[in-house]
Amino acid sequence: MAQNTDARGFHFADGNGNTLSSTEFAKFLLARAADASDPALAASIRAESKWRKNYQRYFLQVARIEFAERNNGFALANSGLGTLSGNIVDAEGSSLFELAEIGFTKRNIVHTIRIKGSGIANRYWPEADHALPEVADSWAQQGLAEEDVVHAFEFLHRNPALPIADDLLIALAGNAELAATRDWLDMGGRVAVVARPNAKAWADLIAHARGSAGELLVPVSNALSHSASDEELAASAGLNFVDQIAETSSWLHELSRGENRIVISSNAYVGGSNQIIAQAAQDALIAVASENIAKSKLALSYLATPLDIVVTEKAFAEKQQAAFDMRDLGEKIRDAIFKPFGQLLPAAPEVVEAESNSFAIFDASSVRQGSSYLLAKHSEKWRAIVSARRGNLVSFTVAPPAT
Repeated sequence: MAQNTDARGFHFADGNGNTLSSTEFAKFLLARAADASDPALAASIRAESKWRKNYQRYFLQVARIEFAERNNGFALANSGLGTLSGNIVDAEGSSLFELAEIGFTKRNIVHTIRIKGSGIANRYWPEADHALPEVADSWAQQGLAEEDVVHAFEFLHRNPALPIADDLLIALAGNAELAATRDWLDMGGRVAVVARPNAKAWADLIAHARGSAGELLVPVSNALSHSASDEELAASAGLNFVDQIAETSSWLHELSRGENRIVISSNAYVGGSNQIIAQAAQDALIAVASENIAKSKLALSYLATPLDIVVTEKAFAEKQQAAFDMRDLGEKIRDAIFKPFGQLLPAAPEVVEAESNSFAIFDASSVRQGSSYLLAKHSEKWRAIVSARRGNLVSFTVAPPAT
């Protein structure tokens, strides 16, 4: 589905530098994040002896804290993020954040090859029988999208010629299947791709860029002559943003210097515990960029997973429950047939009435994905929350689940 990263050089560590397993690290991180806001919950997490069986309930409880009281939520997110990139270390004991921080200060480590396409820019959206606001409103009425999507489509409808080329997209794991790299190029945008060396994958991307209306920025460790062929470029291209996090951070800094705004997108998907390490590396790069680049100059983009703890407005849950209650007889019979197999069950959102606000919370996590995946993807939400409060423009889109 997406790009792999080689995370063999890093391991999880506790506050004293002792090596932890991925399970122990997940407990360590979540408990440390909850310490200040809910000491009792933190103690329960540390005492849990069947983590792989029960971890989902703890993420649900943590999510309640994140949104019940704003300051507690920000404190929890900051603590979790600090542990994420600060307690994953290499053989010398250097954390991902430290390596990214050092790399950001270095110059001319990575060379940039620019490939300008010769194609005609595509529209931002395909031709449709109805205007964009009508399409989005139809989705919202069917419960397939929230009101924010309607507002976004209305903005696009009013601004059909947005200058996408004004922003540089820095795509981490930019060769991943769900990365926006090719779409951005097709629309005439500029994309700097951070992806591991893979001659075939790079050759395919370079060929796509040649036929697009955009510009592809390719990282190479060794300077190539201007007469180098695309095959030679593909063979030399690539950065592994985990093992080469310092180099990636240096390149990110170099790219940002001449731009009005950069958009960093995180696209890595890796199996097992390496998902945590890959996400931590992405987050360390974003953390260092956030500390060193002006707020107005840095935007972030996430394609979040639906298999997480989803928090939304109370009215959304009430609308969903009303639709469930209004099922016709055929739908109720269908649901009854599938219920013994664990299918087509009601979402059963929990409405939380907090002192400062009320909200609905859905546990959409999946045991098939495991705690490493949930921790990694949930931490994206933490960074989005922290960055938005800091003043960065943040796009955090939850991909719809399968029917």
